[in-house]
Order: sequence, then structure tokens, then C-alpha cells
Amino acid sequence: MINLGPRVPLALLRVVCATAMIAISLWALLLPPLFPYSSHAVVNTKVVTLKSTDEGRISELPPARSTLLKSGARIGVVTRDLAKIQRALKEQELIRQKLQEQQNALDKAIAERQHRLDSATAKVEAARAGALQSLEQARKNTLEKVRIYGDELIEKKARQAQVEPLFKDGIVTASQWSETRQQTIEVEKNLAEAEAELAQIDSRQAIAARGGNSFSNDSVENELNRMNAYEREIAELTIQRMDLNAELGEAENKVALAKSYGESDRSYDLVTPIDGIIWRRQVVNGETIASNQAVADIADANSLFIEAYFRRDFMNSIAIGDVASVYILAESRFVRGRVVDIQVQERNDKDLNTINTMILDSTMLRVNIQLDDNQLKPENIGQLAKVLTSGSKSGWVERSLIWLSLILRSHK
Repeated sequence: MINLGPRVPLALLRVVCATAMIAISLWALLLPPLFPYSSHAVVNTKVVTLKSTDEGRISELPPARSTLLKSGARIGVVTRDLAKIQRALKEQELIRQKLQEQQNALDKAIAERQHRLDSATAKVEAARAGALQSLEQARKNTLEKVRIYGDELIEKKARQAQVEPLFKDGIVTASQWSETRQQTIEVEKNLAEAEAELAQIDSRQAIAARGGNSFSNDSVENELNRMNAYEREIAELTIQRMDLNAELGEAENKVALAKSYGESDRSYDLVTPIDGIIWRRQVVNGETIASNQAVADIADANSLFIEAYFRRDFMNSIAIGDVASVYILAESRFVRGRVVDIQVQERNDKDLNTINTMILDSTMLRVNIQLDDNQLKPENIGQLAKVLTSGSKSGWVERSLIWLSLILRSHK
């Protein structure tokens, strides 16, 4: 008789194992609705674009993603073309000489117009001084007339006062009385005219004292018009000279820079400003580069993070501060971090200071994950990963299940 006792536990064990595998597979399939699961993710970092400081031919540029470079390390040599520098020096010298000649011509034109302005000003000042002197003499003469007419008016009024009673008594005829009164009226008229003339002279002197033109003279008016024209021309020429002087200064700086290049400055080194690796070369060895041209993108070795993309329906399930479990596919290992930034890719926006490792999808959520400690190295930049996020206070049991799900999903 055959004994079936030992086979029952083995069959049961197979059933249990199969059931466990089915349960684990179902857990791996059903976990994303409970915990957000990335569609794709990559190890990323900040990038600095290194540019040339002067034109020349580049050499000794190492291949991209080769070795880690320390800050200040040389990544290339740019050899200047001294013959070209000498040609540029001659061109700049010619430009400088031309600008200098233009400046000299402007100085001469300004000096000429200033001389004409000074001459016209002297004529106007001489005319003004003569006019003021004439006004002063006219005022003295008019004051004398006012005094004479005033004294005469007093005398005539006294005479009229003497004749009036005689006229009333009939001693003096009407014609004599009329003549006496007419003489008084004429003197009063002369005095009034003299006083009016004096007031006019005083007004003109007051205008002249304030710097105004108190006299009318065609030649002086012409000189004043010339003065205004010269002043406008001098102002315009002065502005042109200022602009020209700025151009001349720039040309002189370029000449001085070109002269400073000697045999010892035939080449210069390009150095990295940060610790990192050359992620992308934008030129090749032997290429002639221009001043301020981009040479290479340097990936920062100290700013690594995970750039993960999730479906949009996980928007309400991911929050800043959530724990992120990251599975690095190339190394089959886990790293851990936290969500620090969430962006909706409406316009396919991309941080210009990071490495562009994949084509963006406007239907996805872009999530940046800051890793705990130094869990990644520069050689990990660009490697693909899978990410699951959970609450900020997830326990070890929950994390174990998440890691198991990541392993299963990464190897399906």
C-alpha cells in the first residue's frame, strides 16, 4: 500500500506559494491607486554652461561624461590667433584715428562757433553799454528839463495869481489875462511831457538792469539772433562730441586689449566653476570659437536629485514632503528622499538650469525629489529610475511593501 502522507504537505506548500505569488502580483498591480507610481524618472542635476572669454581655437577638451572635475580644473585650452589679433589691432587703430580726427574736427567747429559767439556777445555788450550810457545822459537831460519846467511853472502860476485880481478889477484886459493863462498851460504841458519821458527812461533802465533788451536796434537784434543760433549749434556739437568720445574710449580700450596680447598670452585655460562632469560638449577640439561662446555644459556633482513624472490623476495624491522610494534600475538598488517640488506640465516647461534628459509630456506631473544624504554619485546622472511616493510618516512595513512592488514592477 502506497503512503501519500508526505505528498500532502508538499502540495499544500505549492498552493500556498502560488497563492502568495498571486497576492504579491496583485499587490504590485493594485499598489499605484493607493500609492502614486511614476511613469518614468531620471537622475538629474543642475547644470552650468561654460563660455569662452575670447576667440581662438579650442583643444584638450575631454570627452563628455568621462571623469569628475573639481572646481577650478582645466577642461580645455583656447589658442588665440595672434596674426588675427594684429590685424584686428590695425583695424582698431584705424578706427581710433578716424574717431580722433572726427573729434578734432568737432573741437575745431565748437571753438569756431564759440569765437563767433564771443564776438557777437562783445558787440551786444558794447551796444548795451553805449545804450545804457545814452539812457543815463538822456535821464540827466530830462531831469534838468523837469526842473526847469517846474521852476517855470511856479513862476507862471505866481504871475497868474497876480494878474487874476487885476483882471477882475478891470485893470487888465481879457486878452492879457488869456495870454497869462495860456503861458501857464503851455508850461504845464511841457512839464508833463518831460515827466513822461523821464518815466520811460527809468523803465528802460530797469529792464536793462534785469538783463533785458531795453533798446531797439536792428544791428543789435541781428547779433542777438546770431548768438542764439551759435548757442544751439554749440550745444548740438557738444552732444555729438560726447557720443563720439564714448566711441573713441571704446576703440582705445580695444586697442589696449589687443596690444596686451603677447606671446605669453597666446593661449588661455577654460576652467570649471563647480565640481562636476562635462555633460555635453557644444564644440569639438580644433574648432574656432568666438568670444562668449558656449563651450560645454557642466553637470553639478553636488546637486543631484530625482526628476520623476506621474500621471495627472495622481495630482491629489502627491504632496510636498511626501516620502519617495526610488529604485535605480541600472544598479538595482533603493534610495530614499522627499518630494520638494510639484509642477503641472501645461506648457512643457523645463528648468533651463537642469539637464534635459527626456522629452516632456504636457499630460504629466513633474515632481522633483531631494535625496537623503549622498546616496547618488555623478556617474548616476541620466540613469533611469522608478518612484513610489507615500505619506510623510510611512512605517517600515509600508516601505517594505513599496520596495517589493518597485522590484516586481521594474522586472515585469
